[in-house]
Amino acid sequence: MKLVLRPRLPSRQTTITLLLVLGLALAFVYAVRLSYWGATDISNAFRYQSSVVAAQRDSELLEVEQFDRGASRADLRPYDAILASDLERIDSLADTLAERAPKFSFPATRQAYETLTAELTQLQVLGQQRFDATVAANTHSRDLSNAMFALVALLFAIVVGRLREAIAEGQSLVARLQRAFISERREIPSVDLGTVLLSATRGSNVGGDTYDAFTLDRRHAMFLVADVSGKGIDAAVDTAEIKYTIRTLFSADPDPGSILTKFATLYAASNDNPESFVVLFLAVLDLENGTVRYASAGHEPAWAILGQDVIALPPTGPIVSAELAPEFETRELHLQPGDALAIATDGLTESRDSRDRLLGESGVTVWLSELDGSAQAIADAIVRRLRKRSSRIADDLAILVVRFAPPRVPAGRARPAETALGPGAKR
Repeated sequence: MKLVLRPRLPSRQTTITLLLVLGLALAFVYAVRLSYWGATDISNAFRYQSSVVAAQRDSELLEVEQFDRGASRADLRPYDAILASDLERIDSLADTLAERAPKFSFPATRQAYETLTAELTQLQVLGQQRFDATVAANTHSRDLSNAMFALVALLFAIVVGRLREAIAEGQSLVARLQRAFISERREIPSVDLGTVLLSATRGSNVGGDTYDAFTLDRRHAMFLVADVSGKGIDAAVDTAEIKYTIRTLFSADPDPGSILTKFATLYAASNDNPESFVVLFLAVLDLENGTVRYASAGHEPAWAILGQDVIALPPTGPIVSAELAPEFETRELHLQPGDALAIATDGLTESRDSRDRLLGESGVTVWLSELDGSAQAIADAIVRRLRKRSSRIADDLAILVVRFAPPRVPAGRARPAETALGPGAKR
């Protein structure tokens, strides 16, 4: 008798188990794709678009300085270096040859600048197409993974928490990029900084209000609060443009009023939307003696907290729009150790209570006179009072509190009165 061994076929239960295991593996692959690769693709696409926009702005600035203002070769070098950095960043983020940065050599002719502008405009179109395609691909992957979760109950139970986390990450992705671009929290010597950034758009952390704090050199720091027309991703891109433009202008001119005048000229020349505008406050603080030089473009009043006194700082010029290119006045005040600046966008003063009453400048002044503690404690207390007074935050809101806190307190200094220095004035 001969024993014949036959291969044992897998049972139906084993087959189902193998299919579930396979489905589990596929679900995890899609979850990883959604959580990491998809987010990275969107991030790179957004960074590519922002780099192209920055290169457009910086090329326009270089052209204005070279031809309209007749700047010397030495004065133009910082602008050329920034533009070259923008083009290198475009190359590093390009996915295809068509997305590579155009060639540009300085000094250049008017025709070369026109060619560069046309090529960057084409790259902006390609960047938008890349961003849209990346979002669509990411959405498709998410839809497929959701369908798999629905078919396999076990997979859904395991992955549902991670899926929700991935969706939340996708909703706040641009906000995190915006904070990295515009509203990055920095430690600045001799300064106690408090910040708040809130969006009124439901389901999004993206808004058109922003702040920036940046050290210009070892002695001076720049502070910016801006309110850009519009909301969402478009406004977030505009805030990125503002940050890079203002920082670029500061590389050649330390005067806030002059900076706003140049920025307004660039904005009016390059913006084709007549309804767009920017409202902003710009200040430079001397980190050694507490002198503040500031200018503001139609901004809601900023406040100087000087000891027990709270003083509103009115605008020094109109809002920046696509139709106007005005000049802005620089003003000066002096902070003693412990004194502070408090700057907020109109989401604060125009907030309404249950009786539809505005908080207004006077209401904020009263709040600031009653608050104490660190700069962040003051900023957080303002938000708590705002939420208690209003049923919901109906507008984007940025708050920046800058307290002068040098390591040593000089004695016997008198506080000079606020002075107006005039448009583009320098000391």
